[in-house]
Amino acid sequence: MRRGNSWVRYFGLAIVLYMVFTVGRLAYRNYELNMQEENLRTDIASLENEIQELNNQIVYFQSDAYKEKMIRAKLGMKKEGEEVVVITPSPEAEEVTVTDEEENRTNPERWLSYLFPG
Repeated sequence: MRRGNSWVRYFGLAIVLYMVFTVGRLAYRNYELNMQEENLRTDIASLENEIQELNNQIVYFQSDAYKEKMIRAKLGMKKEGEEVVVITPSPEAEEVTVTDEEENRTNPERWLSYLFPG
């Protein structure tokens, strides 16, 4: 009789170990799915914010203020009574050439000739 009980015990132990392994594997899979769900929810919130920002930009680009700004910038138009000031870039500075005589002088001598020419 003892011999038959030991076989049942081993079989029962094998079933218990299989159940523990299966439950552990399912718990880990559940954890992975919960993490994936959390990441997806975060992504959804981020994308919803981006959509809202883009919708705000669409509204702004369709507004009269934006149209007026672009007309002024691209076409150079102005309102009545406004004055337009155009700033042109300054002409390029002339390149100064240094003669051999100037290169041989010391810095104080150069300053003296610059401040007191002649």
